[in-house]
Amino acid sequence: MTKRILSLLVASILVLCCAAALADDGGYNIGYNTNYTPITGNNRPANMATPSNSTLLSTLTHNCPNTGIMLPKTFSPYETTYLLTVANWVSRPTFTPVAMDPSSTITVNGQVVKSGGTSQAIPMTDEPQAVTIRVTNVSGASTTYTIYLQRRPSEKRTRISAGYINRIYQKGSDMRIDADLGNIKYLGTTYQEGNRSTFTNNSTDGYDYVVDPNCILYYGTKYNPIRAADINEFMYNYRNTGSNLYTIIYIEDEIVCVLPYGADY
Repeated sequence: MTKRILSLLVASILVLCCAAALADDGGYNIGYNTNYTPITGNNRPANMATPSNSTLLSTLTHNCPNTGIMLPKTFSPYETTYLLTVANWVSRPTFTPVAMDPSSTITVNGQVVKSGGTSQAIPMTDEPQAVTIRVTNVSGASTTYTIYLQRRPSEKRTRISAGYINRIYQKGSDMRIDADLGNIKYLGTTYQEGNRSTFTNNSTDGYDYVVDPNCILYYGTKYNPIRAADINEFMYNYRNTGSNLYTIIYIEDEIVCVLPYGADY
């Protein structure tokens, strides 16, 4: 069975079902899609450690409000992994992090950035990359935020598939997902029509990929997705919440996002 290689523009339409919006301050707020359940405060899983506020960001924005599409959509200080896609002509995105504790030190890809200041420009190519933003308090404790950064469309490197998860297992130091992937057919070429899709699976094919350590994982259903704190929570729950049919986004040969699949988004 062949896998259809799609641009992240289509992937973002499928996942987010909306275009990027301008934030009040002219930047785009990074974080959660409002259709998902944020794991903050009382919603945080019991097995998820709460870092010190002195190592957290209160807000994080970027300078691509018109083309930047994030997953998740709304920033949460306790969520440390995000996927940002930008238009294929964007060349120098920047980030503006704000620390909860003004005495903390912020670095973006190793370069110090003042809280509330603009980071250095991140040179863009057609290759995917990860941007690391680290917040370190005066005691040396730190929290690292990872933003997967990718131009779209980029059919060469970033793909989206759908299929049934056969098993999740560990091989060496890597967690892996073995899935039976099928075909996603989009029903139109316009924005309004192109985000409607159907899934077909005519035969059983095994595809085995490494799960990135910072992979964004949701289990449950399209209408009630729940973000897992880590792959262990995802592995425990995904079989207990109905269908194990999932949308899988991967860069190169590593899975970076898994969420419940729903046709006709």
